[in-house]
Amino acid sequence: MFKSGTIYSNFTPLVKAPVIGYRISGEDVLNILKKITKKNFSRYHSLIRIVKLYQKDNSILDECSVVFFKSPKSFTGEDLCEIFLHGSPLIASQFEQLLKDLKIPGLRLAKNGEFSYRSVLNSKNSLKQAKAINEIISNESFSELEYNKKLLFEGDIVSGLIPLREEIINLFSEITASIDFVDDEDFNFKKMMKKTRKFFTNCNNLLHKNRTNIEQKNICKIMLIGQVNVGKSTLFNKIIDKDRAIVTNIKGTTRDILSNEFFFNSNQFEIYDTAGQRSKQGKIEKYGYKKAQKISNKIDHFFVLIDKNTKKSDISALLRDFTIHKNFSLIETKSDIYKYKTGNIKINHSLERDKIYKKLKLSSIHSKYVKNKHKKTNFNLEEMDFLRRILDYEHDIVNEKDILIIAQLMRNILDDFSFEFGYINNEDVYDRVFSKFCIGK
Repeated sequence: MFKSGTIYSNFTPLVKAPVIGYRISGEDVLNILKKITKKNFSRYHSLIRIVKLYQKDNSILDECSVVFFKSPKSFTGEDLCEIFLHGSPLIASQFEQLLKDLKIPGLRLAKNGEFSYRSVLNSKNSLKQAKAINEIISNESFSELEYNKKLLFEGDIVSGLIPLREEIINLFSEITASIDFVDDEDFNFKKMMKKTRKFFTNCNNLLHKNRTNIEQKNICKIMLIGQVNVGKSTLFNKIIDKDRAIVTNIKGTTRDILSNEFFFNSNQFEIYDTAGQRSKQGKIEKYGYKKAQKISNKIDHFFVLIDKNTKKSDISALLRDFTIHKNFSLIETKSDIYKYKTGNIKINHSLERDKIYKKLKLSSIHSKYVKNKHKKTNFNLEEMDFLRRILDYEHDIVNEKDILIIAQLMRNILDDFSFEFGYINNEDVYDRVFSKFCIGK
């Protein structure tokens, strides 16, 4: 993967947005900035400057924020700049063409993960820290998120693999030192194998404990149910702040299940919009309603929506259809039109989203169904996969009688730990690791 030269890439998606960010790293950064801004950035390390970007014909491409980081005080350890364009994919396309038009030898589009790759090669981050960046972006567990942040900020020493690595080093050292003394009276093969079994037992226990912590429930699942045209889709769109569900006055508009994840007060939710209840449902509408019933056993809490036309028998039918016990809230919709004198939650869709969240008591609902949110883990998913691979050696080692073969298998485990921490600089291994990273990272 590694080639010399200056690399560039977007580090935000190329979609319509407030900004689109680009990162450029390498020896030609100052030269590039001077050509496209007509300004010298050499004395402006880590300072934001608002500048104009000029195209080849001297017309203005954009006016935007630019930050220059002088080597070695940058993410990659090289001269690096970050450019924040106005968030138009067309401007981004013009910017990339501008860089190509400069015809600077070695200037090229970065590969996935190449910025992080360079940060490792230039000793700005360890391999584990670089991998932690990717884990932070992709993980879905709060406990794993906190662990990856700690790994990134504090380094390899906080990795849960460190004690195991020390253990296998000691075991391997003891076994190799004993090879010349297998016929000695003081050599105790059984004692050595006891230590070996203990190592694998520790691996198994750590894997089980941390898998349980990582896989702990984090998402509170909520389903909106009610009669047709009661306002489920309108509330669904309001909660997720998107127009995902089609909203009309026509009964039976929603015919299938829609779901969307969202966050409130650092709590994660998944909400489901469903087909409405009525006596005469169309074939597709009826299928959607039954589909919602099938997954209702996975739902933590139900919002049962009602309006002035809802009868007690309708509510009873809904509770029966979805096997609901006490895990529901009655939501009176359209309360700006109809005035109710009940203790139910009243929602009108002119309310701001945060006020709706509070009225729905989302924080209380989450804490009711999602327990042990703050359990800590000493591993991330990538390290747990590594532990599983180490445990693949267990059967062969504990059933082997030849100490030379045991020593070689132990050596393989030790090499695996070295690869995991990046102590063996194998370009093929690095290529596999960083090719899974986001573009621009």
